[in-house]
Amino acid sequence: MNRTALLAAVVVAFLGILLFGLYTKRFEQEVRGGEPISILMATTDIPLGEPLTRSVLGTRDIPESYIEDRHIRESDIERILGVKVSTALRSNQSLHWTDLSTTSQERRELSSLLREGMRAITVQATRSSAFGGLLRPGDRVDVLLTAIRPGGTEEITVPLLQNILALAVGADTGGPDATDEQGRRQSRDVTLAVTMEQAAMLTHAEKRGELQLVLRNPNDVAIIEGLPETTASDLMEEQRRQRRQVRRQPPATKITKID
Repeated sequence: MNRTALLAAVVVAFLGILLFGLYTKRFEQEVRGGEPISILMATTDIPLGEPLTRSVLGTRDIPESYIEDRHIRESDIERILGVKVSTALRSNQSLHWTDLSTTSQERRELSSLLREGMRAITVQATRSSAFGGLLRPGDRVDVLLTAIRPGGTEEITVPLLQNILALAVGADTGGPDATDEQGRRQSRDVTLAVTMEQAAMLTHAEKRGELQLVLRNPNDVAIIEGLPETTASDLMEEQRRQRRQVRRQPPATKITKID
């Protein structure tokens, strides 16, 4: 009898540990953004018009929730070998379908670039947010809002949104057959891919103050938690300025070269 009870207790304890381990693993995946997915990237600079080969391609794992229709997965490598790129690529830059010269006209339609559940909204960027026409579709930006503090008179700047995909700059959606490309990118109208809740925030924010876009590395998808608001005191007081000089290191990503 005692042996049976002891055996049952051991089995229950083992199952409990197993279930707890599965729960912990699932929780960690949700926090990180889901299962890692391998996407293709350039392991060296690729000039405009250069055909793609395995020697210039590698893979990078990013969380599933950050995967977009523009990304080319490792499983699609056979489809793009030998295809020429329609734009010069930098080393360590992710490869997008819109970077290929065979990208179809259908894929360049704005609505087809949106993932299911996402929305497109156009914001009027400041002159500095357009980066002199260098901001391009596929880049990722953070959005800052400068406005008067609710119920007060003090002007503050707050980090509104992070890691937002730019779908279009003016009429340029990143297609290889864009005409007058530089002129189209000089537009201060930037179309962003956002959730419905984020679209509501941006709509209200534009009425409250001025939006500023901050360009980020295309492979940096980290969200920085707990960012403070910025006031005039943060600019004028030395100790506060010094605290802002500390650089937060982004998490490292593993790069695998394709043989």
